[in-house]
Amino acid sequence: MRILTPPSDRIWWPRANSKLKTVMDAGDVSGYGLAVRKIVHMVAILVAIHPCGNAAADDLETALERAREAARSHRYVDVIAILTPFNALDDPESRYITAAEIGRALFHLGDYTAADRAFRQAVSLHPERAETAVYLEATSFLLGNRKQAMTIFREILASGAKDLYLAVTLPGERRFLADPEVQSILAEHVVTLDVDVEKARLMGVALGDSRERVAEALSARSSDPTASALTANAGPAFVWAFVFDAEQRLVEVILQAENLFRYTPYRLRFGDEVDWRATPATAIAVWGPPSNMTTGGDGGIAMVWDMPGHQLTLDFAQPRDPRPPEVAEGAAALRSVRLETQFQPSPDRMNR
Repeated sequence: MRILTPPSDRIWWPRANSKLKTVMDAGDVSGYGLAVRKIVHMVAILVAIHPCGNAAADDLETALERAREAARSHRYVDVIAILTPFNALDDPESRYITAAEIGRALFHLGDYTAADRAFRQAVSLHPERAETAVYLEATSFLLGNRKQAMTIFREILASGAKDLYLAVTLPGERRFLADPEVQSILAEHVVTLDVDVEKARLMGVALGDSRERVAEALSARSSDPTASALTANAGPAFVWAFVFDAEQRLVEVILQAENLFRYTPYRLRFGDEVDWRATPATAIAVWGPPSNMTTGGDGGIAMVWDMPGHQLTLDFAQPRDPRPPEVAEGAAALRSVRLETQFQPSPDRMNR
């Protein structure tokens, strides 16, 4: 998945006291740690770094509204100025809110040292809240405190988090994912997603199942029952879609293997011989020559196999940096997977 920059009026980050959440178009797949929700931009959470006296708690809400407007315009200096007077309130929750939001503003300004101090204060007030822990992980990594960064990252995974987008991208995606210790921690918390390509079955559902059955199996709460698909993101990055026909039967499943690898602990497995590390050669060795093969303008290769009652399409391309250590240099890596009941002539739809 290409990396999308979140609009300024939204924040993709984990909610307090919960697993890291993902944004989805049409459903809440909470059973897989992926939630569908519209996230309204909030000027989130922080302590001011320099106490500036007391302010009425009743005015904090107004200050947050002003800070929200400033953040939407990327006026982070104004965010700090607006919220700093509230860091000495008696209410710990209010101090946490101002600390976390000021830290976030400092982070966006590139002042990681000051942001780190603010996040430490926020975390000291609410160590259980994932959103500030993720930012503290990032500042720790960027400032060279690897031990603390890796400890926080390990705790995030141990908590059952499935959306790792912020935890990976805030410290600098390429550098962070290239770190051998990061890969080692991820390997300790891998969640295998088994795909039965012959039966077109995964996550407890199969092509042809009703929307109701799919929603139940995925613990999904649809925000729009009329939508044609249940889709899940890790942060802004698309990871999978379950598509239904007019009769609300599952007719297509799309899995973005590369984004699953980069931004979640999920790893695809297609039986004993093929998994997310598959290459075109290993796929052909297991399933035989594809019935159709096309190349895309980006150099990708889409290979189609006819299965009883459905098709399997695998899309391969050069992986983005950093290259997964399990993928040989120069080799094409699995980018996306599609299972569909209706034969369609356009494999590049998956790439789009």
